[in-house]
Amino acid sequence: MKKILIIILFLLSAKAFAQDTTYYDADWNKAPRYKAAYFTVYTKDGNFWKRTDYYLKSKRAQMKGTYSSINPEVKEGYFEYYYESGRLKHTGNFTNGKETGVHIWYRETGNLEAKENYANGKLDGPYEEYYENGKLYGQSNYVKGIREGWTTYFREDGSKLSEGNFKNGKRAGEWKFYDETGKVEETNIFKTDFNIPEASMFIRMPNDEWCLSKHSEDKIISYTFLRSPIKDSSGRAISPAILIYIDDAKIFDKNVTKFSITKRGNFVNVGLKLDKISSPSDKGYPIAYKNSLFMKTSYTDKNNMEHILYTAYIINNDDKGIQIYMDMTKDISKTCETEFMQAFKSIKEIKK
Repeated sequence: MKKILIIILFLLSAKAFAQDTTYYDADWNKAPRYKAAYFTVYTKDGNFWKRTDYYLKSKRAQMKGTYSSINPEVKEGYFEYYYESGRLKHTGNFTNGKETGVHIWYRETGNLEAKENYANGKLDGPYEEYYENGKLYGQSNYVKGIREGWTTYFREDGSKLSEGNFKNGKRAGEWKFYDETGKVEETNIFKTDFNIPEASMFIRMPNDEWCLSKHSEDKIISYTFLRSPIKDSSGRAISPAILIYIDDAKIFDKNVTKFSITKRGNFVNVGLKLDKISSPSDKGYPIAYKNSLFMKTSYTDKNNMEHILYTAYIINNDDKGIQIYMDMTKDISKTCETEFMQAFKSIKEIKK
């Protein structure tokens, strides 16, 4: 009997030694216990290691899962992640350290946050996001980690907001935007490369946040490109714009300076201030056209918001006068100036 007892004690002792505890700070760097925010317990189970991460303060589980290797760490099988409150945060499977199959994310309230599908560690298949109230925010699809295909977005009340296609991770083609009643409010064309046939001109939008919002073929042809809103420091949603106007400039006899002065007369009542003017002979000039002028101007609108307005005046080989205006508020200029300059540098004349 004594011999049996000794064997049992040995087995229990061996199991205890198969556990390993490691402490981590708030950034998951190894740390002494007194500096730790988390601790991890590994338990050997055959050829695998079962791991549980804990919140040090509450002693509640932060993660549970199995590893085929701990050096390096390779996740294998089903994993669960938790908020410190104990509520479930994330569930999903891993194969050879990479996400696979369905992964589900929850908010601390218990409402769904997202449903994802993975293959070999990359998003692949249907994808859904949810508002904090649990209502569906968007339905989309991924192929090998890139958003691809038909996508629909909804408002928090469940009504449809917009829908259209993604191609290679960017909004592409016609997108429809709906009001709260379900009526089409506007239709925008999303793509990056645009030929402006009336001006024999090419322009590339900086990214798929920009869309062609309006195209008018009146006496003066116009194109209006709008960017997705950017929140300024006051929380206001600002939509930067790129405006292109094309008309006949034969009367200016290729004199782009006279053309620019005439067109700037339209801004007299705005109080437009000329900050800088440059020409093709200047270093770093952003426009490919030789017969052009580039200006940085500023003004204050009726809401007392300061604006920066980039302007280009061009007379092309066909005597078409081209005016290009890129308007933003000063508050969001750090984001927009880079995008505007990318657009200006892309402009070139299409050879016939």
